[in-house]
Amino acid sequence: MSFVMNWKPDILDFSTQINDGLTQTSGDGINMVFDSKYGIMFCFYMPGMQGSYGESRGRVCLTYFPASQPANAKTIDVASGRAEYVPQIVSLGDGKVRMLYEINSKSAGDHEIRYRDFDFLSQKLTEEKTVMLRQENGSIVPLTQSRQNFYLEERGFRNHQFRQTEQINLCGHQPFRGEDGLLYGAISTYLSEVILYRSHDDLATVEFFAVCPHVTQYEFDYKYLNGKIHAIFRTDRDVDAISYTTSDDDGKTWSEPVHLKDSIQCRPRIVIHNGHVLLAYNYFNGDCGNRPLVQQGRTSVRMLFGENGDPNTNTVVADLYSKCGIVNICLTDILGELYFAYSTSMLALEYHNGNPRVRGKDALRYVRLGDLTPEQYQTHNVVADRAMGKNAQ
Repeated sequence: MSFVMNWKPDILDFSTQINDGLTQTSGDGINMVFDSKYGIMFCFYMPGMQGSYGESRGRVCLTYFPASQPANAKTIDVASGRAEYVPQIVSLGDGKVRMLYEINSKSAGDHEIRYRDFDFLSQKLTEEKTVMLRQENGSIVPLTQSRQNFYLEERGFRNHQFRQTEQINLCGHQPFRGEDGLLYGAISTYLSEVILYRSHDDLATVEFFAVCPHVTQYEFDYKYLNGKIHAIFRTDRDVDAISYTTSDDDGKTWSEPVHLKDSIQCRPRIVIHNGHVLLAYNYFNGDCGNRPLVQQGRTSVRMLFGENGDPNTNTVVADLYSKCGIVNICLTDILGELYFAYSTSMLALEYHNGNPRVRGKDALRYVRLGDLTPEQYQTHNVVADRAMGKNAQ
């Protein structure tokens, strides 16, 4: 027997807008972390006021709120005026977060990655500092694309096609704290191999330790589970655009990528949920009802568990849909329950040949999805269909 999950058919209708829709007409590139001591969710992103849904590079903002009460959100500007881009955030504990962002992203050549800290209790931002790279010879230098390039080429990787105005992609990956207490992450850019890094000082300084040889287009996300790396990344393929790969030896060798069925060009995510690897990515097929107004068909998100070599053979445990778009998704696990944020657009501010063109990057919305466990679906043979119900369109 199979049946639709016993959730509201329009679960995204229960989401809450968390960016300032009055002074921000676009929101993009969201990353979020949870502080367990105070129960606060911190969301770092790029807002815009350009009268369209294009990507904004004007400033970066922090929105924070009680994780269970998103209507009580506060927003502050973190940096602006220098084409700030690719925002990233990590939790420092005790109500503190560190926010990283690239500056001068529209200019050619190397750009610096800067960071500022925010203290929830004092409501204060620290002074801006530069993210540094500890090289193998022990020297400490600013983290730049040229040093990313040198590290790759020194190891025989020359397939990258860096764009001069696209430096290191930070927002396509969510750094995580390992069992050793260090922070782990990845850097990539336009059509490049991916460098994995770790940090002993909460990303003030990073050191490279491995390369994933599969060329990615911007986004690469990974996690460790039982000593094994599980990674999901975006490629430049037109169909089945998202791939999954693993490493059993801390990034020295990697499995042949598995292309995820029906996946399309957008940011994929991976999270450890109830002790399992959960993959999330945008997809399109002829039955999913994508609306043409949303650019590139980014209206549906599939979630399924990995861990068996080919995630395509696993049960889809969540199938989210919105005709207004689900773009640049972000997932956070809190005590075994999933919280989901994404960009969407209810109205069209941009027109093409007189027709409204909705890009799905107007509002940032946030919703609790709850508990997804593979045992639940194996026991009940549950089929999640169309945003938790076929009437969601």
